[in-house]
Amino acid sequence: MHPLNRIGTLLLLSGLAVCSVGVATAAEPEISAADCFTLAFKAGNADAVAACYAEDGVIWFPGGPMAKGRKAIRDGFAGYFSSVSIKDISMTALGEEAFGDTKASWGSYLITVVDKASGTEMVQRGRYTDVTKRIDGRWLYVADHPSDDPPAAHAAAQ
Repeated sequence: MHPLNRIGTLLLLSGLAVCSVGVATAAEPEISAADCFTLAFKAGNADAVAACYAEDGVIWFPGGPMAKGRKAIRDGFAGYFSSVSIKDISMTALGEEAFGDTKASWGSYLITVVDKASGTEMVQRGRYTDVTKRIDGRWLYVADHPSDDPPAAHAAAQ
């Protein structure tokens, strides 16, 4: 083989190796805590929702108590899911600041649920502020503070 052909072959193989590494990395996308939460919440799965939180994570439930730790967080969501079926959830990020392996995020959410007792469909609107941290290669909530939007009449008066 001519020396220039060997160099060309080596460059081609090197390029393919770099491309294949890029493909392997792209095949394993990083999942945010919000994506983890949204998928688990849509499924109405309290265990999967709790898995989106750090072991010592904290959430302040809208209009309810604070829950600290995965078990308490799981129990809070299990109670919620026992009375409603989740029809849809969307979260709209309004901002994010990253500090190394820690992120602060804020935005709004829209949840459509069906009350299991009455069959009534309800829409819940609110906002959130949360802190996530990369722990063992995963983004997990360490602090989550969703809150309901104020009633429309109150919001209009402000």
